This record gives sequence, structure tokens and C-alpha cells, in this order.
Amino acid sequence: MSLIDLKANGLYILLFIRNYPPGSNDFHWGLYFHHNPNIGGTKYHVKQEGSGWIADHAPTVGVFKSFLLVGLFRIADVPVGWESHLDQTMRAYDNRLNSPGITCRVWVFWVLALLQKPIAGKIILKCDSLQSLETEVKDWGNANASSAADNDQPRPLAASTLCGL
Repeated sequence: MSLIDLKANGLYILLFIRNYPPGSNDFHWGLYFHHNPNIGGTKYHVKQEGSGWIADHAPTVGVFKSFLLVGLFRIADVPVGWESHLDQTMRAYDNRLNSPGITCRVWVFWVLALLQKPIAGKIILKCDSLQSLETEVKDWGNANASSAADNDQPRPLAASTLCGL
């Protein structure tokens, strides 16, 4: 897969294996907003540093080259003109990353809950149940974790069946 295979203005969940061999439901979680094949997109995630968590949001043209990447799972199509709102939403919890119970997965679902709220009559994330979405993503991740561990190429792409795509 390459950037040309991604949907412009698509929002994706990124999953990464944590161990070799990979364990069931044991992933690092992040988000990726794809702009277009020429400039790539923005990777949003939080990572542990020392005893706490830090935001690690940055533009990238190499999302498929990310270390231990399982693949990309599309969950939304961001309306044109909403890119700035999306970026602000992705950063909404950056000053609260060291709250009790925070993990990369928790952070992803906090952000996704914000994206379910209507703004000016539009909703970016059209999933009814984040719990069901989590199960769908984990099932897909578990099915593809071994190929990530073996560094099989290309990395898989999938799209949610729950988010009205």
C-alpha cells in the first residue's frame, strides 16, 4: 500500500504491535489524518516518556514506514474545510495526558468521543457505539498482528462497517 491508496481527508486508527510475538488485544493506538498523496498527513498519538505521557503529533509522508505498524483502519471522512477543527480536537487533551488511567487507547477514545458531537449540524465520526468500534478494530488488529510481526508488506488497510462510510 502507499499514500495513493488512502482516502483524501480520511481519518484512520493506527495500530502497532507492542511485543514479539504479539499478544491478543495488545496494541499501541494512534490516529492518522490523511491529506493527500503528495503531502501525506498528520499522525496523532500519545506516548509514554519516563513515568508520564506526552503528545507526539506531527506531519508525515511515511505513515506506512512506521515501526511495528499493523495497518490503517478508516473510521471517518472529514468534510473539506473542517481540517482545522479536527486538528484542534486532536489536541484537546494534550494538557491532561497525565491523568490517572490514561493510555494511548484511552486517549484515542476520548478524542473520538469529541468527534461524535455535532458541530454546525455536521458530525465527523458517525459511529453510534465507540465500544463496538473498539471491538471491530481489535478484531481486525488481532487478525493482522502476526503479519506485522513478520514485517509482511504491504500493510493492510480496512474501513469500519460501523461508522457510515
